[in-house]
Amino acid sequence: MASVLRVVIFDDVVAARGEEFRIPGLDVVVYPHADAAADVCTQPRPRPDVVFMDFALGPGRKDGATAIREMRKAGYAGRIVGISSDPAANADMRKAGADDGLAKKAHLRSYLVYLGTQHLSGRTPWAVPGRTARGP
Repeated sequence: MASVLRVVIFDDVVAARGEEFRIPGLDVVVYPHADAAADVCTQPRPRPDVVFMDFALGPGRKDGATAIREMRKAGYAGRIVGISSDPAANADMRKAGADDGLAKKAHLRSYLVYLGTQHLSGRTPWAVPGRTARGP
């Protein structure tokens, strides 16, 4: 098992607030938009294990569903969690290839703490590509 679960968050508001996530078991990087999400998630450097994707990423920027489609087309096979309080937006992201949806951004930190705890105990709520995972 790798020492940390690599997490990428594409969210303009989280980035604008300068939020940092120092959570044991996780290495979290925040991007203000997802215009280059496919490149960020498929380059040879360590790929993220989990991506959190906001739907509305600011005027003139790609929306989350478009970015997710591009990521899947580029070969990203990791876990993607859409983030939107709008059920239709979360449905669009699921249709585009997201594995799950988070209905409230306020739950993001709690979800990350849960992931870190699970990872450090040798479990993940899903199989991480290229790694073995024990069940809960």
